[in-house]
Amino acid sequence: MKQGELMWLPADIALLQFDEAGNVKKHKMTERPMNVFLVKKHDSTYWNILYEGIQWCVPKNLLYPTKETE
Repeated sequence: MKQGELMWLPADIALLQFDEAGNVKKHKMTERPMNVFLVKKHDSTYWNILYEGIQWCVPKNLLYPTKETE
């Protein structure tokens, strides 16, 4: 996975935002599967994605490559 890639995110995934101490300060559940952009690597577990114009953290194991169109 690289910054700027388009990835597929399944439904019913918790999107997280952390405070400076590493505690969850805000969360939101996805209602449907969707494509999202990778903004940057947050740490070894999470990637920052762009969802509804806001950056959220998602565990990297829940992001999947999009299928290439022919």
